[in-house]
Amino acid sequence: MSLKEKLTGKRLFICAIGMFFYASGVAFTKNCDLGISPIVSAAYALSLILPVSLGWCTSLCNVVFIIIQKALLKREYTLTIMVAQIVMSVIFSLAIDGTALLWSFIQPASFFYPLRILIFVIGCAVLGLGVFLIVQADFVVLPAEGVVNAVTKCSKIKFGTVKILFDGAMVLTTAILTLAFLHELKGIREGTLLAVLLIGTFVKAIARIIGPGVGAFLTGGTEHQTQNCIS
Repeated sequence: MSLKEKLTGKRLFICAIGMFFYASGVAFTKNCDLGISPIVSAAYALSLILPVSLGWCTSLCNVVFIIIQKALLKREYTLTIMVAQIVMSVIFSLAIDGTALLWSFIQPASFFYPLRILIFVIGCAVLGLGVFLIVQADFVVLPAEGVVNAVTKCSKIKFGTVKILFDGAMVLTTAILTLAFLHELKGIREGTLLAVLLIGTFVKAIARIIGPGVGAFLTGGTEHQTQNCIS
């Protein structure tokens, strides 16, 4: 199915809802001050260094991811896909900053530790729901996942392995940036490890529970194959 054929109201609706939940999960986990998910950790580091919001630092990182995809995929990475990813990136950046403002009244960093952990886990579940919906919309992947897909395709290494390496690279980048510019480690704590362990698990569980229903909604009740959501 071409990108134009995927451009339906239902898919755009599911994708938009997914981005809202994804961004809300980022806000919840960030506010717990227990570390941040690897997927946005480098952007978080940049937001601490530059006078720019987390959302727009995410867009800066996405520019790098788009360049990497073009370098790896060459002609396969078409102008249409690039423009779609740029649009998705801008909308996602707005969603990150918007949900950060929306949920700003929730500041679990001041709560006692077990409650912070609980809210962080809930945030991972919300983020996982967002990931699932974006993948199920099957419209266009965000640039970060696009890099993982591109490396997988070019190297023949399994997606799961590349995803782990990508997350590790993001954490390493975060450590280098914060140590170099802030002279202390920021954004990497026990929550970062929790996010790595929990988000994929939540995505799998959510796929089993609501996958068939979301698929039926997207296809008008016809048979639907749940997209691979294991990340």
